[in-house]
Amino acid sequence: MKIKIYIAAILLGIIFYSCGDSEEKNNQLAPASNLDNPEVLKEEVNKILGENAQVTFTGSFDSDPVTEVAAGIEITSKNVWGIKFNLLKKNNNILTKGFQTNLLEGSFKDCLVNKIKFPSFNYELVYYNSRDYYMGSGGGEVFSYIIDFNKKETFYAHLIAEPERPIYLYLSNNIDNSEIKNFFISNFKRDYSSLTLISEDINLED
Repeated sequence: MKIKIYIAAILLGIIFYSCGDSEEKNNQLAPASNLDNPEVLKEEVNKILGENAQVTFTGSFDSDPVTEVAAGIEITSKNVWGIKFNLLKKNNNILTKGFQTNLLEGSFKDCLVNKIKFPSFNYELVYYNSRDYYMGSGGGEVFSYIIDFNKKETFYAHLIAEPERPIYLYLSNNIDNSEIKNFFISNFKRDYSSLTLISEDINLED
């Protein structure tokens, strides 16, 4: 009887070890060496994120000197929709999942997304703009983000255009860098010169 219990305990330990090992492998997979190839990069990112990566590009997104990958995924389900940005790092030929943003409003369809560099930063950030995807003949909205993976922060700008009302621009309260603030404002003013800054965000679905 004691022998059976001992064997069962060993088997149970193997099962738990295997599950933990499998979970770790889902977060750490050895990528192909040519991450400069967009198809290879996207394939390797998909292996880790387990979802369809919509955008992927390499860069230097924090103070760490290793090869880094920024990736954006889009989530579309019955009750949840939006986008997320992920940072992955390559160490010893292992691509590892790091920081991930919260779910953000937006879509990668017809959007503008790329890495961006400001003079006051010694690393790159990720810039997203939904462009005209949520705009129609009767108005709409534009969602824009700058992702700082180094500080694990998301800076948010939201433009709201409604018929017979001023065009409003909301900037998130965590924007304390003048370069980021001025970038958002000047970028939107190119298309909406008469916009008005507001201190509270507006939800058009309310």
